[in-house]
Amino acid sequence: MLKLDSAPRAETQSISPKLERLGRSFFPRRLLIGLFAVVPAAFIVQPGNYFGEYQAVGIATSLLLVIGGLGLRAWAASRAGDHTRTIHIEAPALVTGGPYSMVRNPIYLGTIILGLGMVGLIGDPRMLFLCAITFAALYFGIIPAEEQFLRQKFGAEYIRYCFAVPRLLPRLQPWSEARVGRVNWEPARGELYLALLLVAIYGFLRLAAWLRGF
Repeated sequence: MLKLDSAPRAETQSISPKLERLGRSFFPRRLLIGLFAVVPAAFIVQPGNYFGEYQAVGIATSLLLVIGGLGLRAWAASRAGDHTRTIHIEAPALVTGGPYSMVRNPIYLGTIILGLGMVGLIGDPRMLFLCAITFAALYFGIIPAEEQFLRQKFGAEYIRYCFAVPRLLPRLQPWSEARVGRVNWEPARGELYLALLLVAIYGFLRLAAWLRGF
């Protein structure tokens, strides 16, 4: 049984005001953070035979990662609701059902998964560095700011949830105390637009590489 009077994980502790302000400033620009990485990528991308003799398998796996990442984001959005697309950090209720019963940040985990898939599709391992910068902004900026907000709003309930469910590395089984909650697929439609954006990014980077002679 979980005990709230035990020493909590470091991630359940309050963050510094500076880091919280940084995360809140990143939050409304979270999509742009990823798009900014596309600009320098256009100048250095060199698509190649990334997987060697297993190229076909690698491309198929990368495509599955992109689809899986989008699917995870859509599933999470169907549970969390429209507030996942607002410009301010907010949460009408603490959502613990669906993917949130296995990982606290399924939308960001989905972003990381599809980002890795995009690197495989593009075929340039150097793109991993740009992805790492984007992921760092999420992990060290936005996620701590969101958790600070949830900690202040839901108190002990949220701390208990943090003890039971990991931040980004999913548990193998859903949390037994998770609330099923309401499912609304309307907010998940935004992933269709993200899918189109990913196709555009892929085409743009391929074109940029071709214009540079690769």
